[in-house]
Amino acid sequence: MNIQISSILSARFARVVAALCAGIFLLSTAPAQPVASTVSGRYLLIFDTSSAMKKRVPATQYAVERLFFSMMNGQLHPGDTIGVWAFGRKLRAGDFPLRHWLPQNAALIASSVTNFVEHQRYSRSTSFDVVMPDINNLVRGSERLTVLIFCDGEEEIKGTPFDNEINATFKKNERALRKADQTFILVLRSQFGQYIGYTVNSSAIGVNFPEFPPLPVPPQPIVPPKTNPPPVKIESNPPPVVQMPPLVIIGTNVGTNMIPSIPPTTELSNPPPVKVVSNPPPAAASLTNSTNAIPPPVAKTQTNAPPLEKNPSGLSRNGALAIGAALLVVAVVLIFFALFRARKAGRGSLISRSMKKD
Repeated sequence: MNIQISSILSARFARVVAALCAGIFLLSTAPAQPVASTVSGRYLLIFDTSSAMKKRVPATQYAVERLFFSMMNGQLHPGDTIGVWAFGRKLRAGDFPLRHWLPQNAALIASSVTNFVEHQRYSRSTSFDVVMPDINNLVRGSERLTVLIFCDGEEEIKGTPFDNEINATFKKNERALRKADQTFILVLRSQFGQYIGYTVNSSAIGVNFPEFPPLPVPPQPIVPPKTNPPPVKIESNPPPVVQMPPLVIIGTNVGTNMIPSIPPTTELSNPPPVKVVSNPPPAAASLTNSTNAIPPPVAKTQTNAPPLEKNPSGLSRNGALAIGAALLVVAVVLIFFALFRARKAGRGSLISRSMKKD
């Protein structure tokens, strides 16, 4: 018993490791995940519980893990819903709670689905007639729906626009997959209530998804047409421009409050007698009306030149230089004359020199 439990645990651990490796490989080779559209995506996984599928449970679990670790080949978006059904002689649609996809919950969702597959009851025979009516109802009420059916391919499917093609593929490959203990994975896709494509795949190879058609372009808001403004009327004969005479200002002080004029003084009817002075003082010279007024002294302009010194001897500079040069010439002449006399006196005549020798 312990040996059987350990072998089961080892097989499950090997499947998880293989699914992780496959997911990493598929993520590296899958195209970049497109920008999330405004249409919500729905994914529904349906498992056949016939007796022929019991031997294919490990292959089914491996395919489920690879799908979730690859995020359905990069097509799962955050917020997409994931549902799980099972069918045999009856449809079991409420056993698995609806999940919302988040990339960080990939391992948890994959483990929940594989446990659901492992604990199903596998009966002798199944039929698509118990599941197709509910699938079609779900198609009509979904904007975008992806249905993945894990089955043995022994029963014919009815209720899709692709029944003949799907059943032909089942019949052609059913024997090979049964010998290899592999399962069929049928993918049906719909958009806005209409089927748009299908693919028949094997758990040994992987899953290809039919492409969704592009979403319809939302209607553009109606922009009212632009109205041209009325043209500006230009008068041919504009009114004449009145030119004012220029304002001439004389002087520097301009004011608006004029100094009031001083009224003339009234003469006294009885003026006081004029006092006559015998010796009147001399009248002060008028500053404005006097013609003999003394002009004010002129201020001397100060310069930076030094004042000229006066020669106390009365000679100019040129005269002093001339006198000095003449005295210098006389001194030189006297010196030469004295030297000449001294030389002549020292030599003497030939007679005197001969007498001195004797």
